[in-house]
Amino acid sequence: MLLALFCSVYGDDDPLRLISFNETYSQWMRESEVKKLSECSLEHDGFMDITEYPEPIKYSGPTIKIPSGPKHQTVVNPLLGKISSSEIQNTVQMLAAYTTRYYTSTTAVQSANALIARYTNHGNRHPRVEIESFTHSWAQPSFIARIYGSVVPEEVVIIGGHIDSTSSGANAPGADDDASGTACVLESFRVIVDNLHTGGWAPERTLEFHGYAAEEVGLRGSQAIAQSYANAGYKVVGMLQLDMTGYVGSGTTPTIGVVTDSQFTNAALTAFIRTLIPVYTTFKQGGTNTACNYACSDHASWARSGYSAAFVFESIFSNSNPYIHTPNDVYNRLNLPHMVEFAKLATAFAVELSYRE
Repeated sequence: MLLALFCSVYGDDDPLRLISFNETYSQWMRESEVKKLSECSLEHDGFMDITEYPEPIKYSGPTIKIPSGPKHQTVVNPLLGKISSSEIQNTVQMLAAYTTRYYTSTTAVQSANALIARYTNHGNRHPRVEIESFTHSWAQPSFIARIYGSVVPEEVVIIGGHIDSTSSGANAPGADDDASGTACVLESFRVIVDNLHTGGWAPERTLEFHGYAAEEVGLRGSQAIAQSYANAGYKVVGMLQLDMTGYVGSGTTPTIGVVTDSQFTNAALTAFIRTLIPVYTTFKQGGTNTACNYACSDHASWARSGYSAAFVFESIFSNSNPYIHTPNDVYNRLNLPHMVEFAKLATAFAVELSYRE
């Protein structure tokens, strides 16, 4: 609340947006104020633009049981061996090369289209693969890359990251926030689809890989998609958000931060992810619990829509990247092997949860 006041820049011609800072306090703000708020806030200073969804539609269908732990190592491990650090690096550098990916900018549209082209190229007209651009009232689209399940295609497993960026300076490279997570999502899709092209394993449930627009200004892209799914009654088994996967601070112990906020993360899904970390990543001690407070990333949109959601992060939040939302969020500050571990976890999450138990 105080952050909003300190960052205020009023403009009489700006449209008003309803910004929620917690479940009991919302405030009407000018769009220019929201932009300034996004520049000033860190990933753990969350807020949500609920203008279109002040009373969200909630999924009311049956809850789908989450597995207690990994059971399909013989399928997952060969896929993990195909994860390419150079592919992840290339995607991060490609996205960070855009001057900005702020959701109203021309370069934001160009970056989203470049990502859609990469997904399309990997999908390469496979009959189980569909790439969908999800348009909004603003310039930058979100997108969904879908691999249809072979047994229960109506049940969906989602991995997401956001594709926009913000900065108080002229440039907003957003290498860590969130080109890093976006690159891991794409790499997970790539190795699974490449395996499909060779006649290999196919998921029983549908897998979806999402890129969200307008996360930095209040989770607007993910809210639009999550609300459309809840309205249609789509059966989402679980949603995993990857937002910032690349920074390891000097003198800190590398880990996977497992976000435990009870309001927007599901306990069973989070517990399941904890079981995957020591099995499928180099972090044999497991992840480290951390908290990000209110609506800090797109998983909150899915939780608010009544779905099971989870969020893993590059570290504990107190050790997170201090350069985000500045022109200094650049690739050479990131740790590529650390990002590979998140691509492994995302792939394991997708495969393990794709089986109907």
